[in-house]
Amino acid sequence: MHPLVQRNPWQIQRDVIRALLIREMKTRFGKWRLGYAWVLLEPAMHIMLLAAIFSFMGREFYPGIPTMLFMLAGIAPFIFFGNSFSKGVAAVESNRGLFNYRQLRPFDAVLTRVLLEFAIYLFSLVALLVILAWFGVTARFNDFLLLVGINLLFFCFCLGVSLTMCVVGAKFPEVAKFAPMIVRPLYFISGVFFSLEQVPEEYHGYLSWNPLLHMIELTREGLFASYHGMFADLPYLATSSLVMLAFGLLVYRSQWRDLVRSQ
Repeated sequence: MHPLVQRNPWQIQRDVIRALLIREMKTRFGKWRLGYAWVLLEPAMHIMLLAAIFSFMGREFYPGIPTMLFMLAGIAPFIFFGNSFSKGVAAVESNRGLFNYRQLRPFDAVLTRVLLEFAIYLFSLVALLVILAWFGVTARFNDFLLLVGINLLFFCFCLGVSLTMCVVGAKFPEVAKFAPMIVRPLYFISGVFFSLEQVPEEYHGYLSWNPLLHMIELTREGLFASYHGMFADLPYLATSSLVMLAFGLLVYRSQWRDLVRSQ
């Protein structure tokens, strides 16, 4: 008979997150025929569609940066944000039965989903950069440390958004139907397929409030030496991310008992 193993709180938390990650991966990819290939197929199809449209229009987005790379640097972060938003809305309802276990709280479900989306985002971004380089679509790399810093900040931002939407989605289930209508307009104003310097100056004041636009601008600046995000603002992204994370934690902290009780 094996002796009873006592685990400290950190080990319990680690095991909970690991179990939820395995469950999320099976739920996310297990039902599709191509399974984990969809990690790459989703952004790849998105990039190819946009690249085909704008190539047909004869447009070059930025001197020295191939259109596919320009698109990839915008689409990959936005997909991470969009999935964090929508997965956060459904996090409580999808895992409600698990909250009967005292070790598991809605925060764990949200954190697991954002961690998985973050891993998928980084993997798909790197893998597609390597695949495009294999086919000769390259640009000179710029700043690795900048990429690490902004992605850590972006993870905090998306976790704050997801925690907030977890509470909102549990209190108002109808929000799930409106989530795409909220995210879609952001797609067109976040710089996914344009740079802010290509937009008339009178619109900069309206567009530059959007933290997603700064994240995408800074991602391109970190990836490509020939890209100069003249309007990208790292302090603004850092402030927005920390404020959003603090807001999400406060909202969750004030409501988490109701989330568990509302069976």
